[in-house]
Amino acid sequence: MLLYEKRQKYKLLVEKLLSRCQEIQTENERCVIRVNTIKKLIRRRVRDVELLKKCLDRHNDIWRSLPMVAPHPKRKIEQKRGPKPKNKDPSNQQKEKKVRKQRMKKITDEPSKPSDANNVNPSFSVVQGIEETRLYESHAQQLLMMQQRQINLKKQFF
Repeated sequence: MLLYEKRQKYKLLVEKLLSRCQEIQTENERCVIRVNTIKKLIRRRVRDVELLKKCLDRHNDIWRSLPMVAPHPKRKIEQKRGPKPKNKDPSNQQKEKKVRKQRMKKITDEPSKPSDANNVNPSFSVVQGIEETRLYESHAQQLLMMQQRQINLKKQFF
């Protein structure tokens, strides 16, 4: 009787181990599929970028001489931290949870007045508007230069 119980116990452990191995195997297969699809997307993107570059070069576009301008990040980049160490003192675990107060919604007396929720810092929007106008002006100048070059080339050949 004792051998039978041990055998059953080990059989149960082996079955649990086997089922866990199968779960890990299916999860690994899903991960491999995900990695392969991402590789495929990256290859497609690289191919599209190369095709676009060739097309722009074929049309004599001056994209290579234009300065690269990176857009400003809209929000602060958050730094990830590791998990906080847990206290091993059992007396601290019995602390009661604090009840959080709910925020009251602001009631505005003047509904016709536009809210400044989207425009937190008006000076930033002014600076951003100035930068956009400078960018538009530079693009317009570049287009004008390109048109003048095309006119000069046409005059030379005709």
